[in-house]
Amino acid sequence: MAQRFASALIDLDGVVYHGTTPVAGAVDALTSARSAGLRTLFLTNNASRTPHEVAALVTELGLPTAERDVVTSAHAAAALAARRIPGARALMVGGVAMKTALWEHGLTPVHKADDDPDLVVQGFAPDVDWRQLAEAAYAVGRGVPWIVTNSDIAVPREGGIAPGNGALAEAVRLATGATPEFAGKPYEPIYQEALSRTSGPHLVIGDSLDTDIAGGNRMGLPSLLVLTGITTLRDLLIAPPYHRPTYLGLDLQELFHTRESVTHDGYRWICAGWTVSASNHDLTLRPPSSTVPTRTQLLDAARTLCHAAWARPDLETSKALATWQDWSRLH
Repeated sequence: MAQRFASALIDLDGVVYHGTTPVAGAVDALTSARSAGLRTLFLTNNASRTPHEVAALVTELGLPTAERDVVTSAHAAAALAARRIPGARALMVGGVAMKTALWEHGLTPVHKADDDPDLVVQGFAPDVDWRQLAEAAYAVGRGVPWIVTNSDIAVPREGGIAPGNGALAEAVRLATGATPEFAGKPYEPIYQEALSRTSGPHLVIGDSLDTDIAGGNRMGLPSLLVLTGITTLRDLLIAPPYHRPTYLGLDLQELFHTRESVTHDGYRWICAGWTVSASNHDLTLRPPSSTVPTRTQLLDAARTLCHAAWARPDLETSKALATWQDWSRLH
């Protein structure tokens, strides 16, 4: 797959690392992809790190990365704010990375609604507290324009799934009734910034249906979903059309696979020997042989099941999904 594209717009949390822990095999896969000529740009909705910090972290994991190859939602939000009101006073919710992005775009960070802000810019940082959210709500409630870095309700961390910036922004929305303008994935500003830095054809890579994949679809770009982060196969089976990826992978090694197409024959969907059949109420999954499927063969099974579930959303998928999960536990 990698050879079809000139550049990849790659998510980080859940794709390359979880917090600061690398995803198994991700660095090796991207190193090989670069050697094959794929330009890698990293797009992250995490507004708590500067591009310099993100590049340093990825480099420390073993994948040398320059600051110019990182686009954060804080950077995209600050750029959007500067276009809306050049030189604005921006009431900031966030941490050092958000403040740095505002300064870099010629904006003046302020911290209270009584500081006469021209707009509110809200991003995530671990130390965002009630006081910051309250000041944002005071200003937004007075009609000050409101820009939010990203809408992620949850983010993967070493300990599990944690509340994201979208959850914090929702607190301000509920308090004020206002609707923010978003800069990060799946919205255009962060992609526009990334596309201005590289040539196509482009591939969007991520682990989230409602940010990475929805963003790729919004921009008309093909996408690869990897199952190393927040999305499960169960999530994928019920995904609406605008959340469905072009390609599916268990991990980033999928960049080096060429897959057979899924074919449809009446009440059956077939790929690489796998068959998904539609009965009265259910979909059933059958393997190509009696041997234990390999990990790469399991991906073909998942792809076949997705095609069947998307074509027949009226049918129950739990039995077929349980079959796939039983085989998956063997690896």
